[in-house]
Amino acid sequence: MEMELPRAIEDTSGTAVASARPSFTEFVLHAGDGVPLAANLHAPGGPARGTLILHAGAATPQRFYRPFASFLAENGVRVVTYDYRGVGRSRPASLRGYRATMTEWAHLDARAAHAYVREHFGDRPVAILGHSFGGQLVGLIDEARDVAGAIMVAAQFGYYGNWPPLGRLRYGLTWRALVPTLTAALGYLPGRAGLGEDLPRGVVEEWARWCLHPDYLISGHPDAAARFARFDRPTAFYSFTDDPLAPLRAVRALRVRLTSAKLEHRRVDPSLVGAGPIGHHGFFRSKCREPLWTETLAFLTDVFEGRAPRKVRRPSPSLSPFESWDVRDEDLLADLRGCRSRP
Repeated sequence: MEMELPRAIEDTSGTAVASARPSFTEFVLHAGDGVPLAANLHAPGGPARGTLILHAGAATPQRFYRPFASFLAENGVRVVTYDYRGVGRSRPASLRGYRATMTEWAHLDARAAHAYVREHFGDRPVAILGHSFGGQLVGLIDEARDVAGAIMVAAQFGYYGNWPPLGRLRYGLTWRALVPTLTAALGYLPGRAGLGEDLPRGVVEEWARWCLHPDYLISGHPDAAARFARFDRPTAFYSFTDDPLAPLRAVRALRVRLTSAKLEHRRVDPSLVGAGPIGHHGFFRSKCREPLWTETLAFLTDVFEGRAPRKVRRPSPSLSPFESWDVRDEDLLADLRGCRSRP
């Protein structure tokens, strides 16, 4: 049984800091159907106050999150990361003919990470961080509701109609024409098509179906609507004014589904936090250590210790050009209640 992290070692914000050197271990995580997945364990040098499971974005290998995970481990939080099947160190030598879907990423891979943590570290509280697609997992797996708290970073509903007109045109062509053409010709989607990481054919074909439907992943998983609505954990929800992959309408389309969550939406204007451009991935780069990583550590400290998360106060961001087209939360809620008959 692990002991509580000593509270005598604190930074100026009152967040406990571990003093010993953390460790990094690579291991194999077995998915629900036996598929081996590459995983990493970032462990504090001393007792861990809790465990964070990091659910990655769709085309983002776990190695990208290592600086952020190391920071948390240095400060007393155990972190488990993993690569979905077909991505990073979990991909085969060739993706041609390799079977994988986003549904399998959720139902088999993400659930395996939760099962591993429950088996090995179940005596301490658990939290999740979902980046982009990783945040959508709240609607796809029941295990997400068993956590002490959640952090969502650049998470959204990817229906292409949630983008402003030019983005809508671009992504409509991407999902209707580019993706089917490339995957039919190559047997997978190459990273050079714009995502930076090769993806299995089944993953992008399912993703395309979701992105072309107003209800996004709920169109393929009707039970997800109730799962989103039941999720009631304390949640820090980060989005960014310079993120072209998560415009505010797309962010709100996910956020309004989380009707039970104790949620604080932390909308970040990079110019007001002095971090330079952040976009869709910049939160996990070391330049965001202050203030974003330390905010995240404070949130985890609070939820692991059973306290209400402290509020974050920062200047309100101004709307970027692509956000001036956005709508209000009540408009989106009315849209969700109405008939989904438009294409």
